[in-house]
Amino acid sequence: MTEINTSEFALRIRVIRLPSPGELDEYKLEYLRIGQTYVVPSRLASILVISGIAELVQGISARAEAADFGQPKFPRRK
Repeated sequence: MTEINTSEFALRIRVIRLPSPGELDEYKLEYLRIGQTYVVPSRLASILVISGIAELVQGISARAEAADFGQPKFPRRK
């Protein structure tokens, strides 16, 4: 057994600039567009934010947001 199938924590980012040629060549980032929002693995999100390529949209992962969505609202007691 050589493969580990665990899901990675993901973060939502917004691209604020494109990487310069030669910057972060080890990642395939040609799909990124300025102003677009993406959900990416936390490691990549951290690298993009630290390098000034992206900013965090929110501190909650997409999975946590989905789990909290649709909570029932209870009426207030009088």
